[in-house]
Amino acid sequence: MESYKHSCPRCGQHIEYTADYCGKQMQCPMCGQTVTFPAIPPGRAKLSSSSKKPEAAPKPKKEWKPPAALAVLRDFQHWNVIGQCVVPFVIIAVLLAGAVYVKKKLGEPSTATDAAPVMQADPEAWQRMADLTKATQAMQAAAKNLDQANASLAYQEQALRRLDNGDALQRKAADERVQRAQITATAARQQFDAAEAKYRQLGGTTDYRSQLQRY
Repeated sequence: MESYKHSCPRCGQHIEYTADYCGKQMQCPMCGQTVTFPAIPPGRAKLSSSSKKPEAAPKPKKEWKPPAALAVLRDFQHWNVIGQCVVPFVIIAVLLAGAVYVKKKLGEPSTATDAAPVMQADPEAWQRMADLTKATQAMQAAAKNLDQANASLAYQEQALRRLDNGDALQRKAADERVQRAQITATAARQQFDAAEAKYRQLGGTTDYRSQLQRY
């Protein structure tokens, strides 16, 4: 079946759909904006417009002549008096009809079923895209956390080396800071590995490991 692409009006995300979803709606998997697919697939609109037959020239209308009875009513001289009597009744009838209409509209509470249903082109594809988006965000956060942990470890190791000939108490405190930094870096590395495995499982292709300053 032929498929088409439509862009989200908010974030520009391309969404693929088929002719079965023309005129329907779905939620953008990236930003959540409601996206309405075109009623006519791209390419068919031009074909349908070009296939229209030219309109035939309108036929001249025949002049209508009123019957003799209508001519008598037209020449009646007391239409003004009748009109003055009828107009108040017409106004009252219009006001009553408007009151009934307003009462009907205001008296009936709106229900959830009045809203147009939101159609999703492919729930499974949308879920996969949403999971991949979350995995990408987790991957970026884990990479940033690992870089920070490695940078802190390198700083503490450098500070310990500067105390090679220093006071024993200072060296002990510096050594403890290095050990804590090593534990933090190890936990950050494990978190990065777990996030990378899930990201690859969902189809992610970016190599975040090569972007690390130190692994």
